[in-house]
Amino acid sequence: MDESIRNGCLSQELYLPGRLKVRRRAPNLYQRLTRGLYNNHTSNGSDISLPNKDGSASHPLSPRARPQAKRLVLPALDYLSVYAIAVNEENAAGGRVVTAPTNGAAGVIPAVLKYYLEFISVDPERDIMEFMLTSAAIGMLFKRGASISAAEVGCQGEVGVACSMSAAGFAAVMGGSIDQVENAAEIGMEHNLGLTCDPIDGLVQIPCIERNALGAVKAVAAAQLALNGDGQHRVTLDQVILTMKQTGHDMMSKYKETSQGGLAVNVPIC
Repeated sequence: MDESIRNGCLSQELYLPGRLKVRRRAPNLYQRLTRGLYNNHTSNGSDISLPNKDGSASHPLSPRARPQAKRLVLPALDYLSVYAIAVNEENAAGGRVVTAPTNGAAGVIPAVLKYYLEFISVDPERDIMEFMLTSAAIGMLFKRGASISAAEVGCQGEVGVACSMSAAGFAAVMGGSIDQVENAAEIGMEHNLGLTCDPIDGLVQIPCIERNALGAVKAVAAAQLALNGDGQHRVTLDQVILTMKQTGHDMMSKYKETSQGGLAVNVPIC
């Protein structure tokens, strides 16, 4: 997993294979992030002009003096996103990734785990085991109780499950109770219910790559919600798994990895 993140961030290739001509974003995002270019630039005041007496024209909000766009500094979101994108760009380019739980959702767990290890962990060896074992346990519940196949239940079975697995793993290594871990997993899936699989041109590029980044961010948010509670929750993980299975069975086949609906038919290839 670590190697796939590294390869994705350090790749020298500009485009992913295929006729969509999708640019690799992870290398540029990683360079900007590590160089600190996400910080805002402040003006020294020399380019600020006051409005005229009649209230017209040259003031800071006029088009020719519009201030530079602000950049939101949220390191957690930035790192989670770039790690997930790096893995899935490797997958889209035919590189080696770890199915977690599938290739199309391979970026979520590595992104959340690497973020935790780099910025929070004080005992990496122990935390890796706890995170992975907890994630695997949740993944097995979904595989046995529903599905991890987008062809069967849509992307809720791939990125949705990966989000749930990561949320549980993150809650566990953060010291959450069993109830809080289950709650994190439940939240992670509950808000991915009905997620369709509609890859453009049948490639795991659009919307799959970005979807992994959002899955990683949602996993940490789900874990935080669970950890801020006492573990009591109205909806159980078992109920969400059953709902996910039923939703997948009711979903039209054109939204299940066939590229016959959704973005796959509404976004032109050329």
